[in-house]
Amino acid sequence: MHPLRTLLILLMPGCTALSLYAQGLNLAARNTRDSVVLRWAPARTVDWERGNRFGYKVERFVIDPQKKEKPIAKRISPDTLRTWSLDMFKTRFPANHPYAPAVAQAVYGKTFTINSATSDMGAVAQADNELRMRHTIALVFADLDARVADALGLRWVDRDVDSTGIYLYRVISLYPEARDTAILAVNRHLGPDQVPAPPAPTASEKERSVELRWPTGKGATAFTAYWIERSEGAAEWKRLNATPYMQAGNKGRSAAEVFYTDTTAGYYHPFQYRVRGITAFGETSVPSATVTAMGRDRTPPPNPMMQGVKDEGGKLVVHWDQPAGAADLKGFRVEKAPTAQGRFVPLHTGLLPSTARAFTDTSTFLLAENHYLVYAVDTAGNEAASMGGYGFLSDTIAPAPPTGLVGVIDTNGVVTLRWRMGREPDLSGYRVFMANAPDHEFTNLSPAPFADTTWRDTITLQTLTKQICYRVVAVDRNFNHSGMSGVLTLKKPDIIPPVAPVFADYAVTDSTVTLKFVPSSSPDVQRYSLYRKPQQSGGMQKVAEWTAAQAWNSYTDTSVAGPEFYSYKLEVTDSAGNEASSPAEVAVQVPRRNARAALQNITARYDAGKKMMALAWAAPARAVHHFVIYRSKNGGAPSTIGHAAGTTTYSDHGLTGAGRYVYLLKAVFADGGESRLVESGGVDVP
Repeated sequence: MHPLRTLLILLMPGCTALSLYAQGLNLAARNTRDSVVLRWAPARTVDWERGNRFGYKVERFVIDPQKKEKPIAKRISPDTLRTWSLDMFKTRFPANHPYAPAVAQAVYGKTFTINSATSDMGAVAQADNELRMRHTIALVFADLDARVADALGLRWVDRDVDSTGIYLYRVISLYPEARDTAILAVNRHLGPDQVPAPPAPTASEKERSVELRWPTGKGATAFTAYWIERSEGAAEWKRLNATPYMQAGNKGRSAAEVFYTDTTAGYYHPFQYRVRGITAFGETSVPSATVTAMGRDRTPPPNPMMQGVKDEGGKLVVHWDQPAGAADLKGFRVEKAPTAQGRFVPLHTGLLPSTARAFTDTSTFLLAENHYLVYAVDTAGNEAASMGGYGFLSDTIAPAPPTGLVGVIDTNGVVTLRWRMGREPDLSGYRVFMANAPDHEFTNLSPAPFADTTWRDTITLQTLTKQICYRVVAVDRNFNHSGMSGVLTLKKPDIIPPVAPVFADYAVTDSTVTLKFVPSSSPDVQRYSLYRKPQQSGGMQKVAEWTAAQAWNSYTDTSVAGPEFYSYKLEVTDSAGNEASSPAEVAVQVPRRNARAALQNITARYDAGKKMMALAWAAPARAVHHFVIYRSKNGGAPSTIGHAAGTTTYSDHGLTGAGRYVYLLKAVFADGGESRLVESGGVDVP
C-alpha cells in the first residue's frame, strides 16, 4: 500500500479534516452538509504576489480503504484559479462593498494607504512596509468575506462529494519555478463541522468604560475577527463595532488575549456583553457566554493639603486644607505610622465629615516619631492622600523591663540569650549585662542598644566558677532606660575532667588481687570503673564498677587465675560525663594456685537485735593460718571486710542497711596456699 495512503487511513478516523504538509501555502477545509469548502493562503508576501500572477489549481483524490489501487488525482477546479482582474472587481462588487475596493487597491494600486472606512482594522496598521500591508489586508479581508476569497483565487467549493466519502485535496501553486503544494484530508463520514462559540469574555470596570478580554484561542477555536455585542436588561443585542474587530496590538499586554474597551458605558449603568467570532471561512459563530459589567467613577478627589501637626496641650493635632473641585466628597480618614516608611493604620472608625479640617490624635503611642497621612474619600470610594505630616511630643517615660529572658550555653562557650519583644512603639533596642554571681556588679556587654531580641556571647569554660548571670535593659528612642530584667543564671557546661584516682598499694595471692587507691578529690565524681588486662589475652576489660557514694578505697579481684600477669587501670567519670584515668597502671603477677580443700558448711544468720550478721564454718583438716571474709550486697562486686585466725566464726557489724547480703570465704594456710572462694547463702536484711 502507498505510504501516504496508509498514513491517511491511520489518522483519518479521529478528525474531519487533516492537513498533512505544506510549505508556503496554508490550507484549511470546512466540511458542510453538502460540500467541502477549501481555503488557502500564501504564508509569505512573495508567494502571494506569485499566486496573484500565476494562480493555483485544485486536485482531489478519492480514498477507498477497501481498494489496494493507488488513487488517481482529479482536477476539480478550472485550469487556473487566480486573482480577478481589476475590471472584474469593479463589475462584480458594489462600489460600497466594505472590503473589495481595499483588496483591489492592495492588488493593483500603485500606492496603498488605509482609508477611513478601514481605519478601525487596527491589526493591519502593524505592518512594517507597504507590500506587507497589501498582503495582510488581502488575506484578512479574504477571511472576513468568502466572496473576496473567491476574487483572490484563495477559495474553492467542492460540491461533488458523497456524505460518507474520504477525500484528499491538493492545492498547487502554478508558479513555474517552484510549484508549492498543500495537501489536506477530509473525512465526510464524521459529519459537518460546527463553528464553536468564542471563549467567554471577562470584564474590568474602568472610568466610564468597560474593558473586555478573552483568549485568542488556537486551532478550531481561533477566529480572525470578532463582533462585540451589548444588551441592556432584556433588550435586544446591539453590535458595538461597525466593522469586524481585530486586536490592534498587545503592547504591554499578553498576546494570548483580545482586548476591547466599551467607551460608551457611562457611570453605574449595568450592561450584558458577549462576543461572536468570524472564522477564516467568513462564518460568524454563535455568541459566547455573557458577562455583566458597568462603567464606574474611578477619579479620586483632589489631594488634601497637609498644614502641619502641632503639640496642643500634650496632644498632637493634625491640620489640613481641602482644595475645591470634589463635588462628591464623602469625608476624610487620618492614618498614622511610627516611621515615614512604616505601615500606616487608621486612627478612627468610619470617615470624618467632609467639613473636617483638623483631627486630635488620642492614640496611646504618641512618643518618639509620629507620621500622619490624611485621605480624602469620595462617594465612589476613590481616595487621594496628602503629603506626610510629622509630630513630636517630649518623652520622659521609660519602657517596661524586658521579660521572658532565657538562655543556653553550648560546649564551645557560646551563650545564646532570648527574651520577649517589648510592646512600646518607640523602642530603640536593648542592652545586655553580665556578672559571675547574682550579687556581683553587672557589666554592660552592649554599649550601643541593639534592636534584636537575641544576643550571643562567648565565655571561657576553663574556670572554677560553674555559673554565669545575665540581665537585660530596654532603651527607647529618647534613651530612657527601663529597669533591669530578672537575673538569668546559667550553668556552664562542665568540660573539665575530674581529678584522676591514684593506686596506693596492692596485694597478690594465688587467687586474689587486692588493690588500694586514693579516690578522686573532685566533688562531682559519679562512678568508678576498674579495668583489667591479662597479658595473654589482649585488651582491657571492665571487671567492676561502683558509685562515688559507696566511698571505696580498695577492691579485691577474686576472678584471677595464675600463673598470669595482669595490668589494672582505674577510671573515674563525673556528672557531666568527663572521664579521667589513673596516671599509671598497676602490673601484678598471680602465681599458680596450690589446690586446697574448700571450706565447708558456711552459714550466715542475721541477728536483728544486734543488727549484725553471724558467720560460721567448719575448720579444714590442715592447719590454717587465717581466714579471709568477703561481702557482696545486692549482687555488687565483693570486697574484703575482715580476717579471722584461730576461730571458725565471724561477726559482721558493718552492715550498710537493708538489702541481700552474700559472703565469700577462703582459707590461707601456713605454707601460703589458699582454698578457693566459697559463697554462703544469701540473707535478706530488712
